[in-house]
Amino acid sequence: MTSQKMILFDYGGTLMYEPDFNPRCGNEALFRLIKDNPNNVTLDEFTDYLTRLFDEIRALRGEYIEIHEHHFLKYLIDYFGITLTVPVEYAEMEMFNAITHPVITPGADSMLAYLRSHNIRTGVISNLCWSGEALSTRLCKSFPEHQFDFIMTSSDYIFRKPDKHIFELAVRKSGLSAEDIWYCGNDLAVDVVGAHHAGLFPVFYDDRTVPGVIHEKNDKYTIDVPHLHISNWGELTAELDRLIKGR
Repeated sequence: MTSQKMILFDYGGTLMYEPDFNPRCGNEALFRLIKDNPNNVTLDEFTDYLTRLFDEIRALRGEYIEIHEHHFLKYLIDYFGITLTVPVEYAEMEMFNAITHPVITPGADSMLAYLRSHNIRTGVISNLCWSGEALSTRLCKSFPEHQFDFIMTSSDYIFRKPDKHIFELAVRKSGLSAEDIWYCGNDLAVDVVGAHHAGLFPVFYDDRTVPGVIHEKNDKYTIDVPHLHISNWGELTAELDRLIKGR
């Protein structure tokens, strides 16, 4: 564990979590934007096909490559002969916001305020099919007083964590060395191991008050890499305080 000039964060389950995730609500939002539907495709038909197609694509792409929601939507719209009243980029935003109403993880806003007060830079790397612009809009609304240096989603950059390429790109965007950056995430296999292999120092965010199946996954996974294990954001700021005072 060296310096901490910058801390990068995962999004889902780390900075925010999504307790009411429901993809059908996103499809309903899309259907409200339909201008023409010449084949009279129903919401159920659209949802069933979307689900099957996404499962096929996920099996083909594996765990390390991402598809972009814009491309996925364009295929679906053209496949069904649908036209929309808005561009795909706007439709994506409407779907993203309808699918879930995310909640800030406990103390995340205070933790980010602490980082601002100590001039520690921040950024986000998320495995997400939604665009970086969509995620940026959400995070800026959720943390209005905070400004991240950059917000990256795998859809914009092809590679998914734990692939090292997306971490390495973040390092280059930061202008720092990898050893000057910490990465906080809630997935041992994806975030902790991925960050470690890319040369970043991993912070395992393991707040069991945040609901999600990730806890069961983590409990079955064993790692042997140097990292900081925290159960809440207060423990992160306490560790930073200890390091800062020890300089």
